[in-house]
Amino acid sequence: MIVHPKGRSAEWSHEDLDWEQLDKKKMLGSQTAMAVGLRFVLYPNSVIKTHIQTNSAAGSPISVAKQTIARYGFRGLWRGFFICQAGVIPAHSVYVTSLEFSKTHITRALRSEGSKSSYASSSQMGSFLGGATASLASQMVRNPTDVIAQRLMIQGSKGATSSYEGGFHAFRTIFATEGLRGLYAGLSASILVSVPFSATFWGCYTTLKGLIGNSLTHAAALLHTHRERERAGESTNGEEYVEYDSSASHVRVNTHMAAMPVPRFRAPFGVWEAAVFSSSAFLSACLAVAVTNPIDLVKTRIQTRAKTGKTKEGGKLALKGGSIKQHLRNIVQFEGWWSLSKGATSRVMTTGPFAILGILVYEGTKHYSRKT
Repeated sequence: MIVHPKGRSAEWSHEDLDWEQLDKKKMLGSQTAMAVGLRFVLYPNSVIKTHIQTNSAAGSPISVAKQTIARYGFRGLWRGFFICQAGVIPAHSVYVTSLEFSKTHITRALRSEGSKSSYASSSQMGSFLGGATASLASQMVRNPTDVIAQRLMIQGSKGATSSYEGGFHAFRTIFATEGLRGLYAGLSASILVSVPFSATFWGCYTTLKGLIGNSLTHAAALLHTHRERERAGESTNGEEYVEYDSSASHVRVNTHMAAMPVPRFRAPFGVWEAAVFSSSAFLSACLAVAVTNPIDLVKTRIQTRAKTGKTKEGGKLALKGGSIKQHLRNIVQFEGWWSLSKGATSRVMTTGPFAILGILVYEGTKHYSRKT
């Protein structure tokens, strides 16, 4: 349940560290290691999504995975991984730095201009704009390796238009034949995907973290208070105010009943916050996928130059480098509106677990990286 602030009898609080409070080397090192490890585990979903969106394989994600393994072996599910990480590692450092720096300063600027009532909304807007800024900065770094990795993913399939011997050969070939424009193919579409995705995710995450945290704390505090009063033989009638302090891991109960003892609710350390963080991150990721999937579909087709579509028009449009608007019109006309959701399931299968694990490590490494 989501408890409306006016009906809330318990408040969940979590200290969100500012950029100046963090050890930058610890933060960036731990965050980058986390990103590479998680992407290795979840990378097959990206390969499957690319095959589905370019029509180089048909069927459900599981069916496409089986087709990929049958054609290329298990290594096919990690095609282009290492060249992709050559862009992810520096891009992730840029992302984290831009996110924390911009989020901190935007939030401060908004709070200095607003009132106390706008304290929460300034955090949400700071996260929203910080996520957008971070994504825009990092996309400039990782776009070339995204292009190379996605072309390697579908190499040898019916949708592929070129063949490469590896990541570095692909880089040299694309640069020699298509120039920088080839390496930055689909950049505008990538920005239209990543910036709204990142902004939506961080804006929603900051909002949901407070709502879900307060709701869970509200329910847990009332349940504990009820049980404590039953044990003490007291009535559960009367007014009370319950406050949860995450740093002390307990709820303090104040009541107008003079003889009422003050019970303590001791939450499992780590588990309580993990439940709030992971549920908020998963819901935020699902919403961000829903908002950005049509443009992600177009981005994939532009970057791979795949011979896509149910008719020849799709392939021709990809090869001659059609605009985002032309691709969207072509997909709707020849493949139907429902095709705009292609790859959404695979994206959720990737971004959902990545968001949950990533946010837990993100929140954990932020406190690990706190300056002493």
